[in-house]
Amino acid sequence: MTKLQVDNLSFAYEADQPNVLNQINWIPEEGSFNLLIGPSGSGKSTLLKAMAGLLPKFGGVITAGNVFLNDEPIQPLAPFERAKRIAMLFQNPDRQFAMRTARLQLVFALENLQLPIDTINQRVALAINALHLEQIADQDLLTLSGGEKQRVALAIILAMDSDIVLLDEPFASVDPTARLALLTDLKKMQLEQHKTIIISDHDLSGYQELVDHLFAIDTASGTLHQQPLSKLFDLPEQTPFYGLPHSNGPLGWQDLTLTVGKSRQLLKNSNFTLPTGQIGLLSGANGIGKSTLFKALSHQVKYTGQVTWHNEDTTKIKLKNWAKKVALIFQSASDQFVTMTVQEEITLSQQHGLAAAYWSEEQIQSALKSLNLNHLTEHVVYQLSGGQQKKLQVLSMLIMGQPILLLDEPLAGLDIDSVQAVMQLISDSIQATNQSVLMISHQRSGLADFIDYELVFKNQALHLVGEAPNA
Repeated sequence: MTKLQVDNLSFAYEADQPNVLNQINWIPEEGSFNLLIGPSGSGKSTLLKAMAGLLPKFGGVITAGNVFLNDEPIQPLAPFERAKRIAMLFQNPDRQFAMRTARLQLVFALENLQLPIDTINQRVALAINALHLEQIADQDLLTLSGGEKQRVALAIILAMDSDIVLLDEPFASVDPTARLALLTDLKKMQLEQHKTIIISDHDLSGYQELVDHLFAIDTASGTLHQQPLSKLFDLPEQTPFYGLPHSNGPLGWQDLTLTVGKSRQLLKNSNFTLPTGQIGLLSGANGIGKSTLFKALSHQVKYTGQVTWHNEDTTKIKLKNWAKKVALIFQSASDQFVTMTVQEEITLSQQHGLAAAYWSEEQIQSALKSLNLNHLTEHVVYQLSGGQQKKLQVLSMLIMGQPILLLDEPLAGLDIDSVQAVMQLISDSIQATNQSVLMISHQRSGLADFIDYELVFKNQALHLVGEAPNA
């Protein structure tokens, strides 16, 4: 077995900045299932990266203590030697892909462990079968949904057969059914293969019968504390959102049909009008076509039928002008950034903003404070936590002020307080600027006061929750 020890670890991203982590001491129990919680920006991802030996090589400075793997400092070990014993799944699975397909990526990962070809082929086949990837194993990774990519990333971790598995928000873009299936797979790995599992997550649902130990990072002190397992029980029930959209809005679609590849139909003859001043939730299983619908509405993929603006066909509108009407917020926040610091992103959005009357300097400062980003304005955006990046991404796009906002998993990786702050910001903005919002989210907790209606993507159609099937 492999022994991992965090010994009095303190860490800062800059030598002259306060520590993110302070005097962390943790020896994960071998063969145990551990859940790590804490608010967005508390340091969960930082701790996991340090435990994987990625820090300080890829940023920051250890100001005290160290991390040891089998009683040796972890950082000097060769990457392939570390990976044989400890593997990490990042928040954004795209960061772990270097090849075109899941099968090729699995082979590539195992080749880097310098394994014999027979062993590689055996492990690839087992991982594809275990994570049910047969239908997408040879599909271009760029065409997969966020949830499907997470399954591929988890298959890579499984194939590597490391003793310790670190997972950073692995279910942020995964639908509830797939989430429970992946959790079951992880518990099976722990019990049958005696793996040590450590997961950071904001969503506590589904862990009640799985977790052996619960830990939390305190944001104020940067310290780690074990928590009672009772925190995983009596969670709020998640229910559908019953509400009706009104019929007034500039963007609509008629007989919209979406197809991927040569024959796989995602959506057939759909009709809808996005209501102004309301927030809609678009739900459905991973890979069903939610993100593809957003790409069609923003004119990034082909479709049949019509997308209309004030009842006029939009195909003749130049893409540059269409981007001033419809904004797509990507699943991966870092893909949206084009400058280096938080302040530079905000300033760029102001320069191109369409709602300057509302987004005054005072309003922006108030928003930064409500999102707890006001002390990070000079920070490099790529050094922010995943949750902090999400909050900055949403704020930057709100400042841009397009009439239509399509938000693809804007709440992934956010704690409940951050969810409330982001949703309040969106709600206030659309009421003041008369925008329309449609949002994809598998995170449902904390949304009851903000969602006006829910569309379920299922069986090649969009179904309004609460509406009769033949309506």
